[in-house]
Amino acid sequence: MNERVDLAIDTASDDVAVALVRGGAVLAERRWRLAGTASEELLGGVDALLREAGVARDEIAAIAVNVGPGGYGGLRTGVATAQGLALALDVPLAGVSRLEADAYPHLLAAPEGAPVAAAHDAGRAGVAWAAYALPDRARPPAALVEPRIDPVAEAARAAPAAARWCGELTPALRRALAEAGRDPEAASGDTIPRAAADLVRLARLHAAYGDPALVDVVYLRPPPITRPRR
Repeated sequence: MNERVDLAIDTASDDVAVALVRGGAVLAERRWRLAGTASEELLGGVDALLREAGVARDEIAAIAVNVGPGGYGGLRTGVATAQGLALALDVPLAGVSRLEADAYPHLLAAPEGAPVAAAHDAGRAGVAWAAYALPDRARPPAALVEPRIDPVAEAARAAPAAARWCGELTPALRRALAEAGRDPEAASGDTIPRAAADLVRLARLHAAYGDPALVDVVYLRPPPITRPRR
């Protein structure tokens, strides 16, 4: 009997990614830069992924989706699409943190238990970030600092001193790390990109699969709301 197939959907940035994982093997993964919007391109990308892997939609047994933080429109589209597919296929859905997914490959590459801080540029609000360690690869990462938004200088001071940084490392954050006495070489950026398949791995480690209706976008600050034009 074939092992189940899990679908991963990542729309937390303009670099969208989808993947299919059977057991521990990645059947296919597609990554592309949005030319329009996630709502226009995502389902086509999922269908192309299924064709590439030779997998039918009804073979999908579970779905993992990136719930942010990230761009409002892209995340809403990713989560809504994942929920719609999960409900239509009657399969469980898991929401996975973008920051944990960013940190995970760096944690695997780091010495056991070494801290990794992941960052997402939050614009004028500063930086969305969190810090993790991986003392046991059979378990999910442990959060040393839960996801939060801080001014870049405060984030640089508050993170574990030995942390390797990854994700969206803006020039302002790099300067703040240097001013806080952190080793600039520890800021690794996107040298190891976030992999959509890691969403499945993290969902399994957290045993996070469940009711699709309970999965929602994670907001570290309220989304901006503008008045409709008259």
